[in-house]
Amino acid sequence: MTQESSAITAIDVGTTKVCTVVGQKSGSDGIRFLGFSSVPCNGLRKGNVFDTQATEQSIRESLRQVQEETGVTVNSAFVGVSGSHVSYVNRRDRIEPPKTAYSVLTTDALEEDPKELVGAANSSGRQMIHAVKMSYSVDGEAGIRNPLGMHSEDVHVDSHVVTGDSVFLNKLEQTVLQAGIQVQHLVLEPLASGLAVLTPEEKEHGAVLMDVGGGTTDLVAFRKGRIHYSKVIPVGGWQFTNDIVVAFNTPFQAAEAAKLKYGSADLQTMNIEEQISLPVTGRDMELQVSRLDVCQLIRERAHELARLVGISLDDVQMDIGDNPSIVLTGGASNLPGLASVVQRNLDIPVRQGVPSLAGASSVPEDLKNPSYATAVGILMWAATEYSPSASSAKDGSSDGAKNIVESNPRGPIRGLIGQIGKLKHKVFFSRRNGKGRD
Repeated sequence: MTQESSAITAIDVGTTKVCTVVGQKSGSDGIRFLGFSSVPCNGLRKGNVFDTQATEQSIRESLRQVQEETGVTVNSAFVGVSGSHVSYVNRRDRIEPPKTAYSVLTTDALEEDPKELVGAANSSGRQMIHAVKMSYSVDGEAGIRNPLGMHSEDVHVDSHVVTGDSVFLNKLEQTVLQAGIQVQHLVLEPLASGLAVLTPEEKEHGAVLMDVGGGTTDLVAFRKGRIHYSKVIPVGGWQFTNDIVVAFNTPFQAAEAAKLKYGSADLQTMNIEEQISLPVTGRDMELQVSRLDVCQLIRERAHELARLVGISLDDVQMDIGDNPSIVLTGGASNLPGLASVVQRNLDIPVRQGVPSLAGASSVPEDLKNPSYATAVGILMWAATEYSPSASSAKDGSSDGAKNIVESNPRGPIRGLIGQIGKLKHKVFFSRRNGKGRD
């Protein structure tokens, strides 16, 4: 088999960049990385394509660069999907009794999606992205991870069903197609990121992946090795930058540069006398502002994001185990002080996750950055989980369940901080009563 015929391409179409990674399977579960590219993209808002031409151009440029680097002609790809239109539901459905002697449960019977599930997921303008099988119930006994070989005519499956708005999904697929690429499958981005940065132990003991991207923060919660919850919060790095734009009337590019160079959610080590220069929109002048003021905006937005994460999980009464943890990844997770703000708000250990592979395979040094977790994860999903012959794939869980894929700046600063701070704080876990912000 030639390198080109065995190559797998993953594309992360993000709010701030398009990242393309090309690799191929190596051995039974390894991956060999062939090359990658990352180019700026400004055609998305909060994870959704709004400017198809700009997005198409970014995809084309990313593909051009990676094809030039690898010598591989890319015709199809696995494409990540996120956005505020993505939602989930956990549901239980009956599996048709297997037509075997003594009703022995076979692999084919367990992999097939119940008709009721498919019909419910693909209705009312929604389209199923994943149906992740979490566990089974056999003769009324729930929580069975793998009933293969058991005898029963009364089998139900608990599934985590992820759907997206058909309009937004079609727009993304059409944009990729216009760039000359067939979409092999859409892959939920936080699920992919989880594959790239979470350990099997974290999935088993209870973990929440918090993927802070340019336009959204994607959540995936694992418990006992299985995905149990997913959500997209429409707050990301773009909002951190836009706060600076609004407060100081400065161009977005200047605000972004200031955030990356001076931004921090940790004020304790800040030099209160330090000043930075920001150009004023529409005027030939620069404004001297306190770095502390800029970082105060960033800190308030970080607190808001942490509260939204807590509310999201608390509202569904999510029990993620006895020793839960939060793993931060995504480009905006590189913001200094963000991890400590999240940890203090939610009272759960937090670490930053970078892409890694188990076994002999290794991620190239250039890709060992939270910014590339999604792209690397999509490639991992395609190489190790996707099963085209059965139109199914594993869900990335630890034991192989299946997933079917189908001036005076003070005034505006205080005003903006006040608006951000109005969001009511809710307790994430009952044992955190009395815990608050630092």
